[in-house]
Amino acid sequence: MFGRGGEEAAALHRAGIPFRIVPGISSGLGGLAYAGIPVTHRDTNHAVIFLTGHNESGELPQSVDWAAVAPAAPVIVMFMAVKHLGIIAEKLMAAGRDPADRLAVISHATLPAQHVTESTLAAAASLRGLETPAIVVVGPVSRHRGVLDWYTPEQKRNALG
Repeated sequence: MFGRGGEEAAALHRAGIPFRIVPGISSGLGGLAYAGIPVTHRDTNHAVIFLTGHNESGELPQSVDWAAVAPAAPVIVMFMAVKHLGIIAEKLMAAGRDPADRLAVISHATLPAQHVTESTLAAAASLRGLETPAIVVVGPVSRHRGVLDWYTPEQKRNALG
């Protein structure tokens, strides 16, 4: 399971509450698709890393080896990363990521309030007003938005989205 579904199911188990897991599409895939960003694309990348930008206490996860993550895949998708985005960007650049790497923040993915902020890794710390929940993607795949961004204002007004 992606996201926090595993944590929530474990809490139900500990409480003796029966539950059922219904598989779905991770926001790291579906949210990017709604923003016109493919998670992989033959022209840009064949690998992707998914990670969280904060731990259960809201702090930057100490268990993430940023020096290993930075060169491991062309695309990094981060959940819950807005709070520490500037620090994360610094760590990725210190580990060799190009400051000009594309960065996109998808706030309120798949909802009529969806908003996409495009920037670069170098400018991440200066971004203001990013709303959560949000998904952050670093890497070349966001360049495909120009062609694939189908979730237009007209679609957002459509009740079927």
